[in-house]
Amino acid sequence: MNAMDHLFTVRRRVLGAIQAAPAVRRLFEGRPSRETYKVYLTNVWHYAQHSTTVIGLAGTRCVRDNPPLADYLLHHAREELGHEKWALEDLAAIGVDKANVLNSRPLPSCAAMIGYEYYVAGHANPVGLFGWLYVLEAMGEDLGPIVSERLSITLGPSAGVRFVRGHGEADEAHTKDLAKQITTHVRSADLGEVNHVAEVVARLYVGIFEELPIPS
Repeated sequence: MNAMDHLFTVRRRVLGAIQAAPAVRRLFEGRPSRETYKVYLTNVWHYAQHSTTVIGLAGTRCVRDNPPLADYLLHHAREELGHEKWALEDLAAIGVDKANVLNSRPLPSCAAMIGYEYYVAGHANPVGLFGWLYVLEAMGEDLGPIVSERLSITLGPSAGVRFVRGHGEADEAHTKDLAKQITTHVRSADLGEVNHVAEVVARLYVGIFEELPIPS
């Protein structure tokens, strides 16, 4: 059995579930809501601001037991620096005041995903974090380009799509690199944890899209 087989299955399931979420379905039907997009970007900001810390924390805990994965995680943590600012810029472009974002609270699934990331990175098996990374990077590759295009067409050039478009462009390479790291450096004893984290994150990440408000 290939080390990526289960992750590929999770990826297909998550893609289908996100596409079926009412907010995303409306977007593909040409009926997006600017208010829904504001809530989505606000939650992007909530989880993106923790990414560097979480990935770096997992990296430091891998240094002794798995140096190649530690090197990858610490490098990737640096790459994620400042990406939450992209979400803030996009929110400003669609008329959301920064203070409102800073004073907001994440949707339940988003809050749970953030807490779970810290648990895996700081307390459980840190190699498991590759399951979270793979799910989010794969969805960036699968959905980022088409979603950013649809938003630009339906909401106009001021839709604020830097975060979605930027991750759609970068995540294809990131997803391939993650698959290489998992197949090359994740030991068989840790693979079950990677798959388990992917399963948990799959539910939580899909939950964010399912919880997005739909205007009446």
